[in-house]
Amino acid sequence: MNIRALGVLAYLVILLLPATGAAGGKSGILHHPPFDFVFDNHLDTHQQTRLDRRGELKGALYIIYTGEQDTESGLPIARHPRGAAHGETCGVDPIDCVVGWKIKAVRSHARFLYHSGVSGDDHPVWMLAGRNALPQPGSYTHFHWVSALSTDERAVAGEIPMPCDVANASELEGDVVGGDLTLGSTTWEGAEVHVGGGAENLVCPGWLLELKAVRSFAFEHGGGVMPVRPGVDNRTHLNVVINYALAPDVSGSGSGH
Repeated sequence: MNIRALGVLAYLVILLLPATGAAGGKSGILHHPPFDFVFDNHLDTHQQTRLDRRGELKGALYIIYTGEQDTESGLPIARHPRGAAHGETCGVDPIDCVVGWKIKAVRSHARFLYHSGVSGDDHPVWMLAGRNALPQPGSYTHFHWVSALSTDERAVAGEIPMPCDVANASELEGDVVGGDLTLGSTTWEGAEVHVGGGAENLVCPGWLLELKAVRSFAFEHGGGVMPVRPGVDNRTHLNVVINYALAPDVSGSGSGH
């Protein structure tokens, strides 16, 4: 059996078997060859990927079940592990991680906009240079940054701006000031205003991910629960835009806003 066939076989094994606490590994799940790519941030607690010959990432995102059921869809609720601080790192801690999505990714870079918003804390929002920055064919709807100790060649070359070199999404964000905000004829009571001091408006290296769900579950993230069915998933991790402007009359889409 040649090396390429072995890599495909290993990929299939990763998708079929859960990542349990027995394996251990570098800064997250297993991260042993050939699935040895690390982002050097919180994504490593629930991702396992490898670089292929074309320089693209292939692998999986993991979930753990909460034991609860979504009353609307009837599906079991699952979420990403929360990392070492909560004893929830796949392949390190005694938790039952299963593959939620197959992923593939391409190198990219994006401008950081914000993390917290009127609908709470969700995936950080990034702006791409334009529509042509989205690969075709494909459904690349999630951007994730890399930190300084990533195995990404740009990190190895020391090309990670300091404000991008953080472990968690909240650390990308600078100062947020609370208070009443009036713009024109619109006033928000207790608004959160982003005043910078972090990676805001800075271009960070990273990867654009395409996700394909491999099972049905209800994904809990960002204060909401989203039913997931097998196939291409453009909903659960969507966090990219190609343009933005100040919009004083725009409010949140979540409940209570």
